[in-house]
Amino acid sequence: MKVSNAFAQIFAIFALLTLGSLMIIVSLHLLAFDDAILKVQEIYQSPWRSAQVGVVGLVLIVLGLAFAKMLVKAGRPNEAVFFQSEIGPMVVSASTLGNAAVKAVKRFPLVKSVKAKVLITGKNVEIKLRLVLWAGGHVPAVLSELQEEVQQRVKRLLGLDNPLTVICDVKGIDDAVPGL
Repeated sequence: MKVSNAFAQIFAIFALLTLGSLMIIVSLHLLAFDDAILKVQEIYQSPWRSAQVGVVGLVLIVLGLAFAKMLVKAGRPNEAVFFQSEIGPMVVSASTLGNAAVKAVKRFPLVKSVKAKVLITGKNVEIKLRLVLWAGGHVPAVLSELQEEVQQRVKRLLGLDNPLTVICDVKGIDDAVPGL
């Protein structure tokens, strides 16, 4: 998402919320028109009140921009690894790395289900595997072999220069018999 699109969406959200709130206040007669005019006149006539409203407005704008910045950063994770290989510059997407990890894990009969999440920080790649296993296997040995297989498969895509971490998170062990 582009930064300009994010700001446009945030502005539209706040504008619609403000207008909607104002319309509800007016329709429910929570604030009389004369009272609203008197409040605005009070702000214009008192320099202290005017400065106070200005500072509150500035704080709200700064908070809104900080929130928008956090929203944009959260919405834009690194989506690819860029590196120089022997044949030239290469780009490998996070989804490709995740798919390669899932394919490597699918070879293991003790894995019931797997989800892969890829985190890229510069050239560092971290793959978190959320696993549900079938009961009946030696879990540490299976996880060790699984991590090794995923590392080998992903290293073929990235080359040996990029640091790779594979984390296995076992979310559950199913007692049902596989294949039935």
